[in-house]
Amino acid sequence: MSNDLLRWRKEASSVEWSKLADLAETSVGYLDQIAYGFRRASPSKAKQIEAATKKFESITPVTKEDLVFAAVRATAA
Repeated sequence: MSNDLLRWRKEASSVEWSKLADLAETSVGYLDQIAYGFRRASPSKAKQIEAATKKFESITPVTKEDLVFAAVRATAA
């Protein structure tokens, strides 16, 4: 299971990942849940994350549509 936020996370450093959480007004843990498919972002949170990813020039931003319509994992394993 993969989505565009997971791609972004893998390209980013841990400092950039933390900064993304701050810019998107959320926690690193919540971003991890979205990236790994355990949660789907609400439309408003997806918009915040998209705007935050656009502030990093070295990494291609994610789209809010990818976050809102991402598949959620059926199981934890």
